[in-house]
Amino acid sequence: MDAIAQARSFFQSNGRDIDRARFEHHFGDLSLEELLSILGRYQNSDGGFGNGLEPDISAPDSNPFAIDLALQVCIQARVPGEHELLRRTVDYLESTQTEEGEWRLTEGVYAQDLAPWFQGWEWPNLNPACPIAGHLQELGLGSERLHGRVARLFERLADPLDLVSDEFYKIGQYATYFFPQEEHPQRDFYLSGVLWWLIRQHSTGKLADNGHFFEYVRSPHTYIGKQLPASILAGRLDSLAAEQEEDGGWPTLTTLTGAAG
Repeated sequence: MDAIAQARSFFQSNGRDIDRARFEHHFGDLSLEELLSILGRYQNSDGGFGNGLEPDISAPDSNPFAIDLALQVCIQARVPGEHELLRRTVDYLESTQTEEGEWRLTEGVYAQDLAPWFQGWEWPNLNPACPIAGHLQELGLGSERLHGRVARLFERLADPLDLVSDEFYKIGQYATYFFPQEEHPQRDFYLSGVLWWLIRQHSTGKLADNGHFFEYVRSPHTYIGKQLPASILAGRLDSLAAEQEEDGGWPTLTTLTGAAG
């Protein structure tokens, strides 16, 4: 079996409905509306997303990390910004954003099973505010007030020292926030920092998870995709292909490094 056929077999046996739907939309013949119908099962009446869409948050309550994932699904599937599912999501985000520019986990989320890294999440935080704002900009959504609040949060909390840490959670917020922005005065500084972070992590072998590596590269057409040496990209792609296991799936970060991810 080739890699795609093996992966399909894995999703059919082990994937959730949304996992199978995403795979079949991009590699099969599942329509966009069928994909969004399944994604909509995770959307609450308030317009937010929960219900285990973020697997490490079990509560049905709407939460920003699930919304971040839902927006990623929509970007990858090229969902038009005027779609009803997205309109309801934006209404939720507009109405629940704090004056400081954040969206936090609610008491209901903390009351149910929650991964330890989310239990100890520190607030205020650029993550997930900046990824959400970056996704909204890619989709052409969000008010000036919403984006202005996140911009002020960024100015207050952005730290160049994050770019020399080994924590991938501190890097993704910069990569995602600046994917769609062309005019921000600090864009080149932070994206070049992400670029060199990836090169350093690759050369030292500290970022074992190829999923996170390519999450920050996104495509050959992004700033990082254009600047990253072709030899590194080729090496990571070869590594990704080699990691596929006999059941068609790929190891998690926990399997690779013993760390939570």
